[in-house]
Amino acid sequence: MTLLRIAAAQFELRAETSLDVFSRHVSDVAARAAAEQAQLLLLPELVTTGLLASHPDHGALEPGRIDEAYRSLFPLIADHYVDIMSGIARRFGIAIAGASNIRRLHDGSLRNTAYIFHSNGAVDQQDKLHLTPPERAMGISPGDSVALTQVEGVNVALQICADIEFPEVSRELALRGAELILAPSLTWNSRGANRVRYGAHARAMENQLYVAVSPLVGTNGIPTGSPLRCTGYAMVATPLDRTFGLNDGVLAAHEDNRREGITVADLDTSLVAASRENPEPPGLKYIRPELYEAIREGSPQRV
Repeated sequence: MTLLRIAAAQFELRAETSLDVFSRHVSDVAARAAAEQAQLLLLPELVTTGLLASHPDHGALEPGRIDEAYRSLFPLIADHYVDIMSGIARRFGIAIAGASNIRRLHDGSLRNTAYIFHSNGAVDQQDKLHLTPPERAMGISPGDSVALTQVEGVNVALQICADIEFPEVSRELALRGAELILAPSLTWNSRGANRVRYGAHARAMENQLYVAVSPLVGTNGIPTGSPLRCTGYAMVATPLDRTFGLNDGVLAAHEDNRREGITVADLDTSLVAASRENPEPPGLKYIRPELYEAIREGSPQRV
């Protein structure tokens, strides 16, 4: 049996005027998680969005210019950002996960990359695989590989926002041994927030694992005239079966109040093993790969 205490955050989108201001904000949230004896803190997708306020011309940023600001500002701070976040994880003795930022690769392409900053200084990363239309318009390219790592002995993977809405990758991660999928998110309306929430429940149910969600919430007033307003709430989902004994599949959830805070949950991987060993449908024991392959290869059947 392995126990992992996770703190999933609702991280407030503020006007962060510098990396130092941003670092203090993250440190405050990490301190709260550490005070709850959490071993893993999950932060949202594009947690750096508040740093748009550090743009030299942020007051003049209009919707038509915001893509340019994303492309220029966030890759510029990417390396320093990783150093800052890794330092916070070490200082508080807690792994910090999710917390994606836009980075530029050596070939000039852009990625929306999430991280796991381990408390020992190691850093793992995962590029977003399924991009939204605004991300594509921004010039971001999708990732093409998945990473599975361990935090305190628990097999952990990252699926960024829309990634959790696509079942194929999560199933592959489950078959590789994933016990916890982390889903950092940034959504600006209830439809998007519900897609992430329902996707998290579905992936937890069909793959018999934990799924944790961390959203960005609130607004920093940018861009001028049409500010981004982020929504959603932090939660941890479980399978819907007798082993976990939760009829709604919600192990923990923050109040849906669009305010900063954390929700804390204790994850027991022995329940994942027991659920997979003796599942109620659906369950990994009941999947039929041969059938699915035959359907893919066969011609449509008349009925």
